[in-house]
Amino acid sequence: MQLELVVLNIGIFIGGLVFLIYGSDVFVESASRLALSVGVSELFIGLTIVAIGTSLPEVVASATAVVAGQPQLAITNILGSTIINMTLIIGASALVSPLASNAVVIDRDAKVMIFILSALAFFIFDPLTPGAVVFWEGAILLVLFAAYLSFLFTRQEECESCYQFRVFVDYLIRFQFLTSLGGLFSTSRKKSNEKKSEQGHEDEEEGTSKPNTFRNAATVIFSALMIVFGAQFVVLGSEFISLTWGIQQGVIGFAIIALGTSLPELTVSINSAKRGFGRLLIGNVIGSNIINVTLGIGLISLFIPTTVQFLLGNIVIIILTLVFALIFFYAIRRDWRVTRREGMVLVTLFILAQVIIIYFEQFAI
Repeated sequence: MQLELVVLNIGIFIGGLVFLIYGSDVFVESASRLALSVGVSELFIGLTIVAIGTSLPEVVASATAVVAGQPQLAITNILGSTIINMTLIIGASALVSPLASNAVVIDRDAKVMIFILSALAFFIFDPLTPGAVVFWEGAILLVLFAAYLSFLFTRQEECESCYQFRVFVDYLIRFQFLTSLGGLFSTSRKKSNEKKSEQGHEDEEEGTSKPNTFRNAATVIFSALMIVFGAQFVVLGSEFISLTWGIQQGVIGFAIIALGTSLPELTVSINSAKRGFGRLLIGNVIGSNIINVTLGIGLISLFIPTTVQFLLGNIVIIILTLVFALIFFYAIRRDWRVTRREGMVLVTLFILAQVIIIYFEQFAI
């Protein structure tokens, strides 16, 4: 009976990961088709639906863990995914083919990522609310999330010709993203009406617009439910594994859940490297890290404080995340590309991070 229970819970955990990963893929595809069918621009879809959709497994799994009273699982999942993106995904892709980068990605997005990770570390070690990311800190992270996406959309032409980190800081401090978001929605609405009027005649002839829209909407709802149930299965299975074998939740969050939810991104990244999309790949990884932290932890903390115990393992993973972010920044800045040698270094850092964090999380004092 004990063996059957173990097999059942491991199956629940693995099944939850599959639901998370597959549900997120289906969600991104169906939501993108739905947005296009109602006239939303492809750029807006890329900056919102696709960017957020690729981070859904980490975000939903972390939110479910916090609600279930396992905040340790949430923070290690988010930070573990961030480290994996910077080390394993970029490193393995560079081993397949050297990745090109540029000054825009380096001086804007990479610095924004480091800035946001530093802000998260400050919130966790803040003497006013030590060991917790509370409501107002979560709100700040969400503001950074909204400002970043709005900045990417509204300043896309300038991004091609200038360094923009200081411009982004000015954009953030002046709260210019508030007016930009208003203009963004009005522009999307205008484009939607224009596209509907242009395609109205074709839709009347073919009679396929409404069925396609309904099907895409139904698929979005179904895939979202898959993500939610998958996250619940993952948390339930991880709790059983933690109690049965004495594996700390931090180890499960970092070494199993974070790695499992990153496997699809690893496959896509290697294929992208083969096709010469290295510049886009680096930008997507940085954007994913930014969204994981701002949306993942920010949205959760807005409703429930995300608490972090001041154990040695937790301190180590936070410090390692910042250190690896600086190393990653240096690697892509050194000669505007990630070479195979640097890729090997990043993969080695991933293995080193696994050993260090698993050790300190499991035997934290």
